[in-house]
Amino acid sequence: MSKQMPIPRRFYSLDVLRGVAALSVVLGHWRHFFFPFNKQGVTFSLNMEPMFDALYIFYQYGGAAVQLFFCLSGFIFFWLYSKRIAEREITLKSFSVLRISRLYPLHFATLIFVAIGQIAYSNATNTYFVYSFNDSYHFFLNLFFASSWGFENGFSFNAPIWSVSIEVLLYATFFVFCRLFHRNMIALFVAVIIGHYLLPKLNGPIANGVECFFLGGILYLVYERIIKGGDAWKVSIWLPMVAIIVWFVTIKVGSPNDGFIIGEAPWIMKKIVSAWAVFILFPVTILSLALLETRRGTLGKRLSFFGDISYSTYLLHFPLQLTTAFIATKLTIDETLYYAPWFMVFYFFVLISVSLASHRYFEVPMQRYLRLKLNPS
Repeated sequence: MSKQMPIPRRFYSLDVLRGVAALSVVLGHWRHFFFPFNKQGVTFSLNMEPMFDALYIFYQYGGAAVQLFFCLSGFIFFWLYSKRIAEREITLKSFSVLRISRLYPLHFATLIFVAIGQIAYSNATNTYFVYSFNDSYHFFLNLFFASSWGFENGFSFNAPIWSVSIEVLLYATFFVFCRLFHRNMIALFVAVIIGHYLLPKLNGPIANGVECFFLGGILYLVYERIIKGGDAWKVSIWLPMVAIIVWFVTIKVGSPNDGFIIGEAPWIMKKIVSAWAVFILFPVTILSLALLETRRGTLGKRLSFFGDISYSTYLLHFPLQLTTAFIATKLTIDETLYYAPWFMVFYFFVLISVSLASHRYFEVPMQRYLRLKLNPS
């Protein structure tokens, strides 16, 4: 066997991981269904959520999946684009068209859908569903992916888009970084430090995005150096074992029986959990999967469609919740429906089905059309 293993043409395993992260956010947002009942004085029971014992880590820590998204984006973007941007093979226009054509069509469609849906819901209930800043000002911010740039008063419209809003800023920062510093490891570490220590004072979400995205860039450079070295085969064996141990510890500590509930944990404990995920759990997981796939050829190819529809799943889950809540209001269905495992299974079946249809029949055709129109070359 040669000392250097070839980099795969596609990281199927990381696609699957991205899909799992999207579904984790959906599970973390399951409590959205109980918001209307909370306003009516009905007490929401966390440990009664469907299949809580099996899914508690997603209910409790699903929001951390956004940090995983940022890390994965950094890894993938430094793999696909950093060298080509630095060598000026990709212009700012072509890079922008690639990203906007992928992100904007579904974002615009869900923004319009939620805007109409919230009007209908508020007419029926005299209140908005979950997110309340659904005015013209916040619509304008959402229209230009600026919903989380620090100009907002709170979450609005299809609020999960906040992380994509941050990603748009990260793409611009990434392009400039590659032109100025190429893939300089020291510059990457400085970017992570800035994101971790300095930016939180200005904007927490942006700081989180910068920290995790450029950490993902560091992970890619580490991965690249490993496969160019003589010990790549060995590392691809022992590092996944470390990842298994790290995940076991994470699940054990986070268990409602053996650990603590994050919602009830003190501030310092939440910071420790976040640091553990960002600097230990996610890096070890991403590197392990990338190295395993490099050694094996493909890993998770049959499930990679979850990665293909991860953006669809992420953006469509709140509109589907809004639609469900509106129908439940009209039919005067009580909150016990949302504790039922069968309803959760049905909801995810509908979400995944709609996401598959959206990706195949709307997002991909629109992506091709916009790229041909905006950048024919």
